Amino acid sequence: MIVLMRHAMTIGGAGYCIGRTAVPLSEEGREQAQGLVETLGRIDFARLCSSPSQRSMDTISPLAALRSKPVKVLPELDEIHMGAWDGLSFESIRQDFPDAYAERGRRFADFRPPNGENFSDVADRAMTALGALSTESQPTLILTHAGVIRSVLCRLTGRSMDDLFFFRPGHIQSTIVEATGDGLKFIATDILPEAIVSYL
Repeated sequence: MIVLMRHAMTIGGAGYCIGRTAVPLSEEGREQAQGLVETLGRIDFARLCSSPSQRSMDTISPLAALRSKPVKVLPELDEIHMGAWDGLSFESIRQDFPDAYAERGRRFADFRPPNGENFSDVADRAMTALGALSTESQPTLILTHAGVIRSVLCRLTGRSMDDLFFFRPGHIQSTIVEATGDGLKFIATDILPEAIVSYL
């Protein structure tokens, strides 16, 4: 079983295009990360993994310290790379890239900002990493991002990538997948930390 959890709440990203841009955990987010020690501390995860982003690493660090387990960093599960737009306000993007911004609205799933990637790219790299992890000892907990989780869910459920925002993963909520002989199987989503143990 692989548990994909979105990182804890952050601060400083409202109104901005946040992909790889670093944003810190908010005070509530730090409390959420510490709370995982209580809700998940008794689960003997075979592996703890995280995207390389600081917000994901800060979310998993208290649990890793409790379990005395190293965190495997998985660049393939980092948030979408928004290229030249990353870290800019949406207002400045509308002003400085009007044609590209309009194109993104017309074909959201396929659009790549300058020097960036689209959500199909995200799904490709994430599914490759998850497939590799599925052959190793389980269960595995991965701290990652909403864009990654949404992209994976579209792939696993057969939804078009244009339906990306049908899925709304909350902070420290999880999506659970299982390795089968036919590949990865979607089990559940929007799972609160205290409910994870019932799936393992």
